[in-house]
Amino acid sequence: MNAQLLFAVLVGLQAAHSLEETVFGLYDLLPYINWIDRLRPGGAFLFFMVGNTLFVSFGIWCYLARVRPKARNAGVFVMLWVILETLNGILHPAWSLAAGTYIPGTGTAPFLLVAALVLFWRWTSEQAGEGPTLRGAPD
Repeated sequence: MNAQLLFAVLVGLQAAHSLEETVFGLYDLLPYINWIDRLRPGGAFLFFMVGNTLFVSFGIWCYLARVRPKARNAGVFVMLWVILETLNGILHPAWSLAAGTYIPGTGTAPFLLVAALVLFWRWTSEQAGEGPTLRGAPD
């Protein structure tokens, strides 16, 4: 699988992750969003849902406008996503372990971490002109 397709997979995984966070109420655990409920009941849910939708939409734009066409600055967007999703993939499980309970988003976080690290490896190897080094891995 080439880096462009891996990027699309990572954005798709983020969509699933955002859905998990929203369905299981991560917004209820975030004080910087909860204050919105005092202004408008149900506002935190709406704010969180819109924020996640915008984030995934940004990922789709990055793929369509930068990564897929191999724009000169595509690497900036790839590395931004690699960093964000690596942090996402580490922090959710760490928070769950520290809290001693499930934190919404923890179920999909390991998939984000693996996909981000594989994307990093593929992107950097493709930019260096190397082919895949996984045994017999098709593009």
